[in-house]
Amino acid sequence: MSTRIRLFTADDQLAFARLSGDYNPIHMDPVAARRLLFGRPVVHGMHTLLWALDAWLEGTLAPLRLKRLKAKFRSSIPLNVAVELATHAKSSNEVQLELLSEEVKVASVTAVFASSSPERGTGTAPSTLKELPPCDPCRSRSAAELQSANGEFPLYLEPEAAIRLFPNAASLLPADQLAALLASTRVVGMEAPGLNSILAGLELQDSSAAPVSGRGAGLRYRTETYDERVSRLELHIEGPGFEGIVTSFVRPEPQGQMSFADLRSLVGAGEFQTERALVIGGSRGLGEVAVKLLAAGGAAVKLTYQRGAADADRVVSEVTALLGTASSFAYDVLTDAVQLPALAKTWSPTLLCYFATPFISGGAPRRFSFDRFQDFSRYYVDGFLDTFHAARALGSSLRNVVYPSSAFVEQLPLNMGEYAAAKAAAETVCRFLQKAHPEVRFHCPRLPRLATDQTATLIRTDLPDPTRALLAILRELRAT
Repeated sequence: MSTRIRLFTADDQLAFARLSGDYNPIHMDPVAARRLLFGRPVVHGMHTLLWALDAWLEGTLAPLRLKRLKAKFRSSIPLNVAVELATHAKSSNEVQLELLSEEVKVASVTAVFASSSPERGTGTAPSTLKELPPCDPCRSRSAAELQSANGEFPLYLEPEAAIRLFPNAASLLPADQLAALLASTRVVGMEAPGLNSILAGLELQDSSAAPVSGRGAGLRYRTETYDERVSRLELHIEGPGFEGIVTSFVRPEPQGQMSFADLRSLVGAGEFQTERALVIGGSRGLGEVAVKLLAAGGAAVKLTYQRGAADADRVVSEVTALLGTASSFAYDVLTDAVQLPALAKTWSPTLLCYFATPFISGGAPRRFSFDRFQDFSRYYVDGFLDTFHAARALGSSLRNVVYPSSAFVEQLPLNMGEYAAAKAAAETVCRFLQKAHPEVRFHCPRLPRLATDQTATLIRTDLPDPTRALLAILRELRAT
């Protein structure tokens, strides 16, 4: 067994997107990806597969052809996070590859090779275009369309770009097979399912058909099965290099919240008119709901965002279009506390609502990672403390702090210990601050899972809308 470690960067992502034509925003757009299933850009599954094959082929001299290739992608790999590759030779022509990240197995690959003559092995193929694929729009497919999706994608393989990314695979594997693998990620990421796709696995074999002659012969695909209950799509693909099944999931779209117009009917006129509310992390999710409820009750609201300026503008526009009072500014709780007086200007809040959070992901089951705990604590403890003291420095009018905790503190899921511990630490900080600043009331309710981007899963579940839970919390402030 041998191992090696790799970090994939944003530059690596761009290079692979250009080579494959897969520009899906979950891989390429940090702002869009923050509202998608993994909360941040993740590496193309096919990129990791080809890197693993390329690493295994290092030192090989003779051309090879893949006879069978099976892969299962179990979890996502974020950018700039270490990935460990472990290789196990099962026989002279079969290898098993495993990829691990943060102590979790994220992918497994089994490849069976056979010797290939030079003319059938490396170099170019009549069916392969020696150029980069176009940067086409990413399609969004309905469930009805996915039931019978079909089409054909040309095979592209620009030699210099391929050699830069995968020097061993590009020189030792057939051009038609490498191009077919690149086309398969383009099919999934750009065409079917397209925009809302996650590559889950593949099971391919060397195409038994005679090599296709003619420039531009492509990879044909059609729906084999689509199970809308579990959002699982199987495509049958066939082309000069491979034939078999590529499996993907249809990920949930970003979770929308109730509109300001609808929320106004739930809040009494002037219910929060005495409040000047600073909502940290108010551009989406729970923070967005709090902004709308407070503004609907007559509060003057300032909301912050870290990167989602467009989301913040949308929330502010909704509120102000119906004569509510709201404005926004960029604010990073990890670095910007010293700038809060300049950002808020002469404005002094009576209420601080703290919804800042990193992406909440599960860790390795039954293992506690101190590094993950620290990552959560930077937001939930350090960032909150800095923000609270900065808000206090804006004036003496701060009376209430709303800082939602989580039911996970008592439930302690076996893959969420670090998150639960950081939230528990935040509760302790709030109790300490309550003693140190008795003039300020701290509210830290332990909320259950509510419908937000952070709680979206592939298996569709009916989670409670957060509106009534947050309205009850805000109304509790008026009773104290």
